Amino acid sequence: MGEVQKPVNRTNTRPLEAAVEFGPRPAGAIFGDRFLYEQLIFSDSQQNRYLVNQSPALEGQRYRACPNPVCGAIYTPQLEFGGKFCTACHTELGSFAPVLVLTESISPFPANLAQIARLGLQHGNVRPPLAFFQEVVAGIPRYCMLAAQVNQGQVRPDSPRALQAGLDLLYGLEYLHLNGVSFDGRVGDACLGAENNHLVWANFANASLYTEISDASVRSDLAALARLIYTWLTGKPLYEYDANLHPKVSAVFEQALVGPGYTWAQDMAVALNEAVQASKSSVNIDYRSGRRTSVGMVRSLNEDSLMVLETSRILQSACHPLGVYVVADGMGGHAAGEVASGTIVSTIAQKAAVELADLHYKTGGGQDLQQWVRSAVEAANQNVYDLRKTAGSDMGSTMVMVVLAGSQAVVTHVGDSRVYLVNSSGISQVTTDHSLVERLVATGQIRREEARYHPQRNVVYRTVGDKPAVEMDISMLSLSPGEALLLCSDGLSGMLEDQHILEIIQNAASPQAACDALIAAANEAGGEDNISAILVQVVQL
Repeated sequence: MGEVQKPVNRTNTRPLEAAVEFGPRPAGAIFGDRFLYEQLIFSDSQQNRYLVNQSPALEGQRYRACPNPVCGAIYTPQLEFGGKFCTACHTELGSFAPVLVLTESISPFPANLAQIARLGLQHGNVRPPLAFFQEVVAGIPRYCMLAAQVNQGQVRPDSPRALQAGLDLLYGLEYLHLNGVSFDGRVGDACLGAENNHLVWANFANASLYTEISDASVRSDLAALARLIYTWLTGKPLYEYDANLHPKVSAVFEQALVGPGYTWAQDMAVALNEAVQASKSSVNIDYRSGRRTSVGMVRSLNEDSLMVLETSRILQSACHPLGVYVVADGMGGHAAGEVASGTIVSTIAQKAAVELADLHYKTGGGQDLQQWVRSAVEAANQNVYDLRKTAGSDMGSTMVMVVLAGSQAVVTHVGDSRVYLVNSSGISQVTTDHSLVERLVATGQIRREEARYHPQRNVVYRTVGDKPAVEMDISMLSLSPGEALLLCSDGLSGMLEDQHILEIIQNAASPQAACDALIAAANEAGGEDNISAILVQVVQL
């Protein structure tokens, strides 16, 4: 940190004066010889905005996105294929090429945006401008900006999610400060965007790029962000003691807003995270769960297997719950698919009964739980792989597992079985399918709505038992009372739209009633595959 330097060349240029009409381009247009017109989403006399796909002919030179829905970091093109794993969350990147937003303007964009774009920022909580170029169409210069697709405007989280959203933004702000980007205290809702119910820094119109950022710039950004989070939590524009906040949470905002402040975003993030964990540990919670499976209306054999294992320790009247939930969707036909899925749940159940409770109550650490989850899936994979080789069959299974320890959830999956988060904001998919159609959607070759009816919608590229080593995605979530996780096989998600699933859960009297209703609705919709669902809700006692 040091004395502030002048912002690097942030001066706006004057709008181009043009008497000719500035209209949108026609469907089928190509921008910059590499971006393909997908859809016009906004148009006026000054700007046009489009959704654009990236040309598949430029493999290795396309923008890629982390497929983890709670990350989504954007990676700039490289002539050679870049790193295999996301540097932000360590998810395997693959060739996931997102649909992007291209804005073309009759006036040049502010110079600070182009300078920030040249930094090549890559972070799960930051969506910077990606590129700028100029084209001339019918004699009219058009200034083009490329950016990630995020929802802007109504980005305020509800109170239960505000602290987690604030933590995400603090981690993103720390990254921006380390790269010389500051908002100089001009932080508000307009700076943010929402992506899969995940808030990110998305509008950099108020940002400056410094050769050396000052303590004053950092402190002003942190105070402004703290005020924004505090308002989300309490509805109050200015800090005052609020009895509804946990004392440790309140202390963080007191230091940021009326105290000495914080020198680094990381310091404030650590303090806020510790306060959040303290507040959650003081909340007496338990789980309510339901489960149901069905053979469906077409198949004669149910190759799905489920597992629900819950335990609680009640110490000094406080409940400390622990739960393990698994859905495995077997494949390979009679005496194969059901054996594979059954082996998965049996292996995990045995390991959990012997190892997990003792591990959790001794350490209580999320990192230890993630390591246990990985070891459990690897053990299940080895057992299925050994059976496959012995039997000479093609047995295998997709699977999804959630380990809930208090308010912390560790989520892992292999294949196209899914986990959804259900809360007051709606329903959002936590996992990303390891399937052919998901890749086709990601690369813009088919639309999302076409995936449900695609003839190869059941083709998955990761399964348990297919290879000696299994690749899995692992992520962590922090749940608040009232929130729920739905685990399901593709027999459910393939038959019901997400919104229909949400409506059934919201209208059900209990998690068990919700599972019963979900299975019935999937069967009424055709029941083309085996159908399985587990719904677990965090409740305050």
